[in-house]
Amino acid sequence: MLQARVTVVISPRDRYSGIIECIENLYLCTPEPFVLKVLDLDYPTHLKSQLYSLLRNKSNAEVIELGLIIPMDALNQVRDSITTPYTMLLDNDSNVTPNWLEPLIDTAESTGAAVVNPLTLEKEGVDEGALLRNHLYTNAVQLVDVNGKDYIIEHKSYRRALPNDIPQQVAPSDMFELHGVLFLTKALQQIELPSMVIREHIDIGIQLRQLGYKILSQPKSVIIFDNLGTRMSWFDIRFFFFRWNSSLTYNSSRLFEQRWHYNFYAEQAMYHWVFRRKVFLLCRWLHIPISLSNKVVRLVAKVKTLFKPVWNPLSNPDATARPAAIEQFNRQVQS
Repeated sequence: MLQARVTVVISPRDRYSGIIECIENLYLCTPEPFVLKVLDLDYPTHLKSQLYSLLRNKSNAEVIELGLIIPMDALNQVRDSITTPYTMLLDNDSNVTPNWLEPLIDTAESTGAAVVNPLTLEKEGVDEGALLRNHLYTNAVQLVDVNGKDYIIEHKSYRRALPNDIPQQVAPSDMFELHGVLFLTKALQQIELPSMVIREHIDIGIQLRQLGYKILSQPKSVIIFDNLGTRMSWFDIRFFFFRWNSSLTYNSSRLFEQRWHYNFYAEQAMYHWVFRRKVFLLCRWLHIPISLSNKVVRLVAKVKTLFKPVWNPLSNPDATARPAAIEQFNRQVQS
């Protein structure tokens, strides 16, 4: 009998209600053995009942009840129990597709990479565009100077491009995203997992790069995540507003600043992005169509910025951005 090479850890990202579809799809698209750990971050009773019923006869699966905590803190509690060579972190609003696993593991084994990104596509949702478009192929850490002070910019290649326009070659990347990503387990267990809700992937990427690990993207593996297009239930909204509350997002930025001595150029834009997502999900909860919801978001966001403009002193920050020397980032404090 084949030994499992990967442990799949499923955590809520924005909602609870995607979990059943996520697990059913995982089993459908994964013919080889794997271990499954489902992180229960206070799922509502009826979903928890469905979850246990779904996994009752799955000897490779366990549900780990951790209460209402953020995903990074939950992962911190379970990662040392993982014994397979590889770990796949998967958000419960993301779905793997057929043949997702083999390209990731083959790439990791042949290159020694600590992280291998699948091609991450997003469904239609917040912001207008194609029904299915690129969310992440590769991303890079860049620096931009504002009045003599450097700020971090995250650059995503082929952002919102159509799937057919994405290169099919394995490519190096500075980072990844947590919608779905494969880790070398020993690397995951070697780093600190910062208690953050935004830009935690950048912190982890910097740590891995400083340890000499490779981060690669393998577009032959595809996952698809729900960009808030699917209407949330009321219990989902409770988790979303906990996960993205202003205190947690602000404190995440301050923790990154303390750890690495840099601020994000788009820090205020990130908070504005969270605000826009909250407006959008409330519109969808009221059964407003996606296209009209986006119009409402634009209108409300425009009114908000009249009273509280988003700091953006450079007309085109990408034009003056330069690659960051990640290996020279100086960590200031321990998390």
